[in-house]
Amino acid sequence: MANATDMKKVVAVLLLIAIAAVSFFWISSYATDPDHFETTIGSLNEKSSTVMELTAGSTALSAAITIIPGDVGTPIAEKLADLSGYFVFILAAIYVEKWLVTITGLVAFKYIIPVCCLGLAAALFFANDSIRGIFIKLICFGLIAFALVPTSVVLSDMIYANYQASIEQTIEDAKESSNAIQDESKAEDDENLAKKIYNNVKGSVTAKAEEFRAILNGYVEATAVLMVTSCAIPLAVLAFYIWIIKLLTGVEIHIPRTRFSRVMGKH
Repeated sequence: MANATDMKKVVAVLLLIAIAAVSFFWISSYATDPDHFETTIGSLNEKSSTVMELTAGSTALSAAITIIPGDVGTPIAEKLADLSGYFVFILAAIYVEKWLVTITGLVAFKYIIPVCCLGLAAALFFANDSIRGIFIKLICFGLIAFALVPTSVVLSDMIYANYQASIEQTIEDAKESSNAIQDESKAEDDENLAKKIYNNVKGSVTAKAEEFRAILNGYVEATAVLMVTSCAIPLAVLAFYIWIIKLLTGVEIHIPRTRFSRVMGKH
């Protein structure tokens, strides 16, 4: 009976060593090659370009609105300027995702999984469940980290596709409006500038204010969509993966509770 048990341990050890070798020498090379994530990286590049266009458009329009005499567009100009902070945050999140695409593959398959497999092989000869549990948690963490970005990008693209046309139209409207104001300002001297802009840039002051409001609403919608697709969805995918692993293996993976998670936990 002892021999049969020892044979099973030997087979398990050899299997774990083989998994470690395959992960280190083959899977890690695949998982760190950007060519294998061309779709994911391309999607993130497209979103970062959109965010930069939104940032440039909001800044240009905000500056252009301040040219108009009076306070007709001042509150809207201030709101547009305030959105720049959100765009910087979104852009940073997108760049983090781009960085994680290949880095997580390297860390997971070249380091975490091989080391944990060898650790599990050694732990087979010791009756210590806590050590084995630590290695299993680390393997789960590596797999979650590697799958997080590709999965979240696929889900994000499904949502983003429904609003892409609207976001592009918002960018175009902001460009047209700011260019119209700037063109009028160049055409007139200081004495006639107020009158020209007041009367001739797409109609009356009321109509112009409504136009600015519509563009601002488009920017707010674009900001919300990008916040959801670039920030909220990756966190939701992470929580889903952790729940699946807990459901299938019974392994608890704890994440530090942030202020946001504590607030959400009350609901």
